[in-house]
Amino acid sequence: MQTVADLMSKNLITLKENDSLAKAKELMHEKNIRNIPVLNDQEECVGMLTQREYLRHAFHLVSQFGTQQISKKEQQTPIANAMNKDILTVNPDMKLSAAAEFFIENKYGCLPVIQDDKLVGILTPIDFVKLANKMLKESA
Repeated sequence: MQTVADLMSKNLITLKENDSLAKAKELMHEKNIRNIPVLNDQEECVGMLTQREYLRHAFHLVSQFGTQQISKKEQQTPIANAMNKDILTVNPDMKLSAAAEFFIENKYGCLPVIQDDKLVGILTPIDFVKLANKMLKESA
């Protein structure tokens, strides 16, 4: 394994900009994930909805409308209002060592992998933990 393409997850769960916060919350819970790439109508990655961003926006909604209205407001709020639009991406040919250093230095939860303006994968620190675990088992 030498490149991001060798380690990235290719079985992607994504959202559209107009999907609701309620849908995001449901997906995060159902799939046990914390980061969801957000695509536009051209299937380009235009943002990332992280668990942190979701919670920040949910707390904002609670402070404005109260806890009784949170479910309704989450259904009415598009992902575009809560997602992080300032995302860093990598390409599949990036060396794994460079990606690992990036995670160590920046403490990011994930990196979308983009090729020809399309999302082709996602790389997370968990992918590195799984690789380390596999290598440890093989060397034992």
